[in-house]
Amino acid sequence: MLTTIAATGPYWHGGGFPFFVFPAFFFFAFLVVFLVFGVARRGSWRARSDARSVLADRFARGDIDAEEYRSRLSELSRK
Repeated sequence: MLTTIAATGPYWHGGGFPFFVFPAFFFFAFLVVFLVFGVARRGSWRARSDARSVLADRFARGDIDAEEYRSRLSELSRK
């Protein structure tokens, strides 16, 4: 009897539940959450980037001076 148990192992018969499903599920759930928050956050990053480009354009045209440009740029960096 001991040789039969050693040859077949405790999980040889019946297969059991595929436990790799749990880590795969959590990996994909984390990936989805990461992508959703990444896309949501990227929108605000684009808004700041657009504001900086508008500010740089205004400075290049001479609408604002260097001191005002630096102060507004620092304000955008804080947000």
